[in-house]
Amino acid sequence: MINQLESKKENTLIYEFSEFITQYDIKKIEKDIEKVLKNRDKVNLMLYVHVEGENIASFVEEFRAGIKYWNKLNKIAYIGKKEKWARWVVIDNFFTKFKEKYFELDDIERAWKWLNE
Repeated sequence: MINQLESKKENTLIYEFSEFITQYDIKKIEKDIEKVLKNRDKVNLMLYVHVEGENIASFVEEFRAGIKYWNKLNKIAYIGKKEKWARWVVIDNFFTKFKEKYFELDDIERAWKWLNE
C-alpha cells in the first residue's frame, strides 16, 4: 500500500510504503512524476519503505518506469530500518543513471541534504 506525503520541495515526491509494493503503487508514482515534470526538468523521490518486499509484477513495473524516466529522475532516497534495503539500493545503483541512496529513519535531515545537493 502507498501513501503520498507532503513535500517541502516542488521537485521532490515523498511516499510511504507499507505491506508489499505493488505495480499499482508504481503507476501512481508515475502519474505524480508526470505532474512534476510539467514544471521541472528532474524529479527526486523520497521513499519510506516499511515493507516486506514486492511481487514480480511490481519489480517489472519499477524496471519499466526506471527506463521511461531514465533522464528525468535525479535522485531517490530510500528511508527505512531494514538493512536488506540498504544492500538492494547499492546493487541497484549499478544499473541506473540516477543516484539512489539508503538512509536510516533517524537520518531524514541527511537524506534531504543529499537530495538537494
